[in-house]
Amino acid sequence: MAAVEFQNVGIRFGEVPVVRDLSLIVEDGEFVVLVGPSGCGKSTILRSIAGLAAINEGDMRIGGERMNDADPAARDIAMVFQSYALFPNMTVAQNLGFGLKIRGEARAGIARKVAEVAAVVGLSDHLHKRPGALSGGQRQRVALARAILRRPGVFLFDEPLSNLDAEFRTAMRAEIVRFHRNQGASMVYVTHDQTEAMTMGDKIAVLAPLAAGHKANLMQYGTPDEVYNRPANLFVARFIGTPRMNVMTLPVDGGTVRFGSQTLALPPAAAHLGKVVLGQRPEHLRLAATGSESGLAGSVEHIENLGHEMILTLATDLGPLILREARSAKVPSLGQQVRLVLDPDHVHLFDPVSEQRIE
Repeated sequence: MAAVEFQNVGIRFGEVPVVRDLSLIVEDGEFVVLVGPSGCGKSTILRSIAGLAAINEGDMRIGGERMNDADPAARDIAMVFQSYALFPNMTVAQNLGFGLKIRGEARAGIARKVAEVAAVVGLSDHLHKRPGALSGGQRQRVALARAILRRPGVFLFDEPLSNLDAEFRTAMRAEIVRFHRNQGASMVYVTHDQTEAMTMGDKIAVLAPLAAGHKANLMQYGTPDEVYNRPANLFVARFIGTPRMNVMTLPVDGGTVRFGSQTLALPPAAAHLGKVVLGQRPEHLRLAATGSESGLAGSVEHIENLGHEMILTLATDLGPLILREARSAKVPSLGQQVRLVLDPDHVHLFDPVSEQRIE
């Protein structure tokens, strides 16, 4: 296995910068997820590890060795693609053994290794089939098994589950995480799906598009808990979390802000500002227990019944706010007047100019 390190890496397509000033380390044996919206550079970063995208500035190292100009075949990586990239005229066994055959391994050794890896990913009963006879989940297992046979230092995953339906995605997420746990391999995984990022990664790199005016792509790099509970800036706060965080800009008066009739004291770092951006996740915002409790007046505009919980959209003077309620709670009806209360222990504050987190 091997660590992957980016040191102030920049990548351009012609004169257009796609990745700028990227510095992060995937430690040996870590599972790191690159997540962000379209155009944020996540697939380009992955392709640069594989040697399929040229690095224009900075250094990229694998196992401590500079790999900027190294041939893709010399990088000791294996890649699992979104499109599976299987040979349709070959059986599963032939698809799995093809790379070993090209490398000149003996037929008996190939058969043994193919049988071993097929057992690991649950394909033993499908070795005689061709890809067209397999489900999407089974074809993705073939692609994963082929990468395992490569025995690389680093595994690269380029949105491998986006072609699967919801049930298969959930099952394959668990399989890939289990595979990582058993193999202890270094893995870099690209996705636009924050659920995949939060449930699979040891660490998450949240990326933003340069075209949106950001000076660099990397917005935050940390564990799922760190990224969710302490977003480094407004971009991360808005991007990570379903439903998204409630964000509102409030005037500062005497070191406090008002949420309707509720007053919140600000920390010294925010108390001197003229305005502050306040965020709170839907699970922390709540309905007032009594009519006299301080809070912000609103009305129920929309209700999503998810079975185990209810998602309420509420119209307020500060704009629409979202509230998450447990299914067992007494949920108000559409159009009902309510009062919202902030949880002061779970408030996120951001500078309205820099958009950075205020501690």
